[in-house]
Amino acid sequence: MHTLAAIGGVVALASHFFWMRGVWKGTLHLNLATWLLWALFDTAIAVSSLLAGAPAPFMAIGFSIGAIAVAGTLLLKGEWRWGRFETACTLVAVVCFLIWYTAGPLLALVSFTVGKYAAGALPTVRLAFKRPEPQQSWIWFLGTFSAATNIYVGGVWTVAQSLFPTVAFFSSTLIGLFHLRGRLAACGGLR
Repeated sequence: MHTLAAIGGVVALASHFFWMRGVWKGTLHLNLATWLLWALFDTAIAVSSLLAGAPAPFMAIGFSIGAIAVAGTLLLKGEWRWGRFETACTLVAVVCFLIWYTAGPLLALVSFTVGKYAAGALPTVRLAFKRPEPQQSWIWFLGTFSAATNIYVGGVWTVAQSLFPTVAFFSSTLIGLFHLRGRLAACGGLR
């Protein structure tokens, strides 16, 4: 069973290479602040999952390594934008790290999962809704697949094993659908 979770982790990691390629070629426009936050959150989630006893945190590990690589690519390309919204998201991250410092790994996992999707996904959801990039939709659905494998393999519904993949499943699906909406609009199927 853990083999399927490991495949989901590999898919999660591999999906980030498409982000990196798109950034490098100039076909994808990502926010460095968001990806730096995601790299921090994903690393903290992976560590918290391991410390909380998650038996198969492969998706968290794949997202962590991948987000670090995407943030590094954005830094190398000089993609840089920071505003009030990114500052507010960073403050959410600081609160999550304070909770991690003072609480045990399980509460930290909850804090980081909620924080990641409040601080990292909200700017991405907002951007996908305002300016859908149709070529991004399938990459987000790779995240949906990865999350689904980790939910399925989790077996027992514990916070340590199931919270992060479940939230990631819904978030990746929503963002993918917003970008897909852009593809449908471009084809004349949605106005």
